[in-house]
Amino acid sequence: MQQSQMSFGMPRPGKAVLGVMIALVAIWVLFAVGINWLQMGQEVFGLLIGSGEALRHGHLWVLFTAPLIHHFKAPGSLLMPLFGLLFFGTTLEDRWGAKKMLAFLFGSAAFAFLVQVGVGAIVPQLENPVWFGSLGMTEAVAVAWALNNRNATVRLFFVLPVSGTMLLVFIFVASVFSVFAITPPSEGLVTPFGGMLAGWLFGDVSPLRRLFLQMRLRRLQAQTEALRTSQASARRRAAGPPLRIIHGGGDTPPKDKRFLN
Repeated sequence: MQQSQMSFGMPRPGKAVLGVMIALVAIWVLFAVGINWLQMGQEVFGLLIGSGEALRHGHLWVLFTAPLIHHFKAPGSLLMPLFGLLFFGTTLEDRWGAKKMLAFLFGSAAFAFLVQVGVGAIVPQLENPVWFGSLGMTEAVAVAWALNNRNATVRLFFVLPVSGTMLLVFIFVASVFSVFAITPPSEGLVTPFGGMLAGWLFGDVSPLRRLFLQMRLRRLQAQTEALRTSQASARRRAAGPPLRIIHGGGDTPPKDKRFLN
């Protein structure tokens, strides 16, 4: 099978991707200036990042604010999310639309952090006291794109040719190496795997989506069969009562006038 060739110039992001990219940069600048230069804002920063303790206290909003937060002393932590959203998220938004794209981004990020908390509670070496950053979101976007474009080849960053399958392998191996080295990013060691899982579960090739469509098809088939049965019963009623022939010779006529004698 011949591989389809795609060449990315500078993609034009849609409203959802562009809005998230602007939010990531603006929030980082706000905290970098506020904390590094004005010595203020650390309390707010602490309220927006996530932790298992925060979830236990009912601070569920951190699942959706933590993906927007990056370390105020590490501008490089913004590069991968921005490029991932630009090059892969733009294509997905073209297919899905802005609303579904936003739901996918924040739903995947929240799911990835929940996986981090759950696995960290079981394996102490993988636990992260706090977690923040959009790596889980970015991994989900990359995996969703790669699964839908296995045979497509793109020139990532305008130079490096990468197929969908190669991208999947690279993402997985890089995350495994981080676990071997026990060098967790701010998101935690497990969050990237949670993002990969989210990209598979919530993307176009999702087994959940396939199951939903199969259930919907069965429901439509059952409704169609019920409608056919109802229409057949209605036609039989419209045709009138059935006539029955009885043998004559009796002295007493039948009481039911529908019978022919």
